[in-house]
Amino acid sequence: MPSRWSGYERMSRSGSSLQKLLGELEIEIMVELWKLDSATVRDIATAIQKVRPVAYTTVMTVMGHLAEKGLLTRTSIDKKTHLYHVALTREEFLARESRKMVDSMLADFGDLALTQFLEVIEQADPQHIEQLRKIWEESGKQPDNLADPEDQEKEQ
Repeated sequence: MPSRWSGYERMSRSGSSLQKLLGELEIEIMVELWKLDSATVRDIATAIQKVRPVAYTTVMTVMGHLAEKGLLTRTSIDKKTHLYHVALTREEFLARESRKMVDSMLADFGDLALTQFLEVIEQADPQHIEQLRKIWEESGKQPDNLADPEDQEKEQ
């Protein structure tokens, strides 16, 4: 089965959006780092150990994986110690991952996926759609040809 499918399976997990994207320890580490902005493995291991037992080496391995995933960056303090920094906020991470999933679905299913997205949008609360439209417009990412149809009629 293509690795892409694991992303679809992941999304059917119950829980928060973070739980669908990261493992339990990854979430614990990121929650601590989002609070602190930067920390060493020892700092994070100590914080987690206040709640439950976890090996320093396990935390070190997982923090290395989070750096490989682009969630953290690291700089050397000395030969053995690295300072890890948050590379993405929670919101930036969720936006990046949701975009990757949408891109993957479109690559796999094309117009069929777009049709399904449109059907879901048509069933949404009109006030919610309007809120989303405003957020999208404020982001500056909205193409001119997708502006609100009522606004286009007013311009003509």
